[in-house]
Amino acid sequence: MGRIKEKNLIEYRSNTESLISGAPTTKIVDLGNHGFADSFFRPDQKALASFAFPLICRLDTKSGLVQAENLTNSRDRYGLVDYSYTSSNSLTSQNHWRNFLREINIRKQLKESIILEIGSNDGYLLGEAKKDYTPHVLGVDASPFMVELANAKGILSLDGIFGETKNLEDEIRKYYSEFDFIFANNVLNHSNSPIEFLKNVGKFLKKDGMLVFEVPYWLSTIRSLRFDQIYHEHVTYLTIESSLNLLHAAGLSIIDVEIVDYHGGSIRVYAGHAGIKASTNLVNLLQKESKYRLKEIETYTNYMSEIEIRKTELLALIGSMRMDYTVFGIGAAAKANTFLTYYGFSSMNMAFLLDSSQYKVGKLTPVTQIPIYEDEKVMNIGPGLGVILAWNLAAPLKAKLLELNSELVFING
Repeated sequence: MGRIKEKNLIEYRSNTESLISGAPTTKIVDLGNHGFADSFFRPDQKALASFAFPLICRLDTKSGLVQAENLTNSRDRYGLVDYSYTSSNSLTSQNHWRNFLREINIRKQLKESIILEIGSNDGYLLGEAKKDYTPHVLGVDASPFMVELANAKGILSLDGIFGETKNLEDEIRKYYSEFDFIFANNVLNHSNSPIEFLKNVGKFLKKDGMLVFEVPYWLSTIRSLRFDQIYHEHVTYLTIESSLNLLHAAGLSIIDVEIVDYHGGSIRVYAGHAGIKASTNLVNLLQKESKYRLKEIETYTNYMSEIEIRKTELLALIGSMRMDYTVFGIGAAAKANTFLTYYGFSSMNMAFLLDSSQYKVGKLTPVTQIPIYEDEKVMNIGPGLGVILAWNLAAPLKAKLLELNSELVFING
């Protein structure tokens, strides 16, 4: 049985000042009221599942940083119920993280190195590092449930919020005082205090050590008109320029940047202590990024107009097909919940979602409260209209479902 806090209201506070400079910011994106996108609820937790508050992004026009307007307590985000996302949740994820290690090893040898992973989740990445490169690994994660999973696999992991949890630094130093590598994938953008987060990284990073992190690339979010990676757990939305400014404010330097396909487009940042010379590649990517006017308000006015048009058109299409098909969603990811909530879905117009995760099946989505089932649910529904929410895994998911029910048709969410 999952843990749940005995409270009826999740506290949040409004912040309109830049998390880099403290300067005023400008509202650029408003998606309405949403819950925590990565929290899924048992059927007896409907009251808590219904909680929602404004999902708004603001822009610091000087640094280029995009950030959430409303900030919540980190423990609520990851400890309200058992956190459900696992790094090993698909072959795509597993392959990505194995390649991540191989590519880092080309740049700087991992063998016998000491590695700290912040946001270590279920320990998959550290498990691969331990198997192929080094026994000296330590994980830190904000979800007590994920820490339990990792430790059960033999991956030494600590429960805590890096840069926030009291005495966590002392706990880390019981094992290692400094690290050759610090990984922080899809976690820096979750921090309420990203500069303090990075300053704490600097305390543990060896003089010649390397910080490597990935985050969804804000430019990809804007260019693709995909808004579904905007959610309350994501406090900041980074570009190459804002990453550079953020690291500089914390006394660190970017070594290089790569653009990778993961999560529909991410940036992988290689960084170290101040004074490191930036690569030519970084300079070229910064020049390309500047052409997309990501620090201009008009860019976001157009963006909101376009995603609203898409919403109207897709809802009209689904509405025209509902009489002949059972409508269901494919993939109960965090991004699916942003999509479902913004589009106004519920169990009244989407019968269920499919997902393979044992931590999600049998639960309800936040706000929309749509039940989640295993894929076999489609075997006996007759004609079905599958809305693909896990668009990054569309091809294998469609192929698998058609084997279960040949009367299915699909549309992209």
